[in-house]
Amino acid sequence: MDPTSYVPPVTHPETAWLADLVPLAATIAAILAFTLIFRSRLGMALDAYLARRFSHAGSEQIDPALRWHPPIVTAPRMLALCLVAMLAILVILSLIGPLLAAIVLAGPLTALLVWLLLWIEERRYVAGLDAALPAAVGRLEAQLRSGSGVQPAIEKVIADAPDGPLRAEWAWFLGRLGQPLDGGSLATATTVCAALLAQTPAPRHATLLGHLEIAIEQPHATLVQRVRAAFEAMQAADRRASTLKTELAQMRNTGIALFLINVGITLYLFVVQHERFLIAYSNGLGVIVGAVLALVICAPLLGGYLLGRVDDIEY
Repeated sequence: MDPTSYVPPVTHPETAWLADLVPLAATIAAILAFTLIFRSRLGMALDAYLARRFSHAGSEQIDPALRWHPPIVTAPRMLALCLVAMLAILVILSLIGPLLAAIVLAGPLTALLVWLLLWIEERRYVAGLDAALPAAVGRLEAQLRSGSGVQPAIEKVIADAPDGPLRAEWAWFLGRLGQPLDGGSLATATTVCAALLAQTPAPRHATLLGHLEIAIEQPHATLVQRVRAAFEAMQAADRRASTLKTELAQMRNTGIALFLINVGITLYLFVVQHERFLIAYSNGLGVIVGAVLALVICAPLLGGYLLGRVDDIEY
């Protein structure tokens, strides 16, 4: 027997997992050390990435003093999300396959997961802003009707508003009033309103800002009328959305019921005719038919979900 080909037996198999744990732990320690050492540079890079990620078309034409990106997620939180996502994916992949393959795949999968998390955070930000907008516009209309100007009215509204996306955006609006611009002029309410219009991620808020941009320079009575019209239209839109959600809830429930029925029938066939089921869907054509069947089964669920969503921004 060739002594070089001899592999000593594992005398304690219950502790053999410790041998695989050492390279994984070393990799995790290297990632943590790299993150700790370059934390400030990574934070600046992520801050620049977030500014590009949440910027809109045409924002380059905005004066540098008025450029802004919504505070959907901060750079430290983004760094924490990336780190946790990478470590979780690395551990899961190392349990499935070799550590080298896990290290190679961890990067793309982490990027995909972080992109998905950012999209979810952006949707949550927009939903929170849209939910707070009607009540804030109603209070703004009341302040304007009592004789306050735009700036004092907004200050009074956000003073009583809870922390959230709308308060952050209106506070940015107030903070940029009077800022010196590149041309030597000062930022007026119309200019700041136009800049916020181009950079807010919420279409409903952008529609309101478009009306305010026109109405700010008009007489005060016209401004009050426009804000009142926007408030009444928002209330009407919310009533329409509530009615549509109630009516479409039945369609969504029907889609869920059809999905469960189809899943039940498929599971019944799998249990009763197990061998035939595997033979039918294991060959080349069976895989294609199975994919089409899975799509047909999920179609009522997806259709019910999409029909249950209502978005009304026109007012």
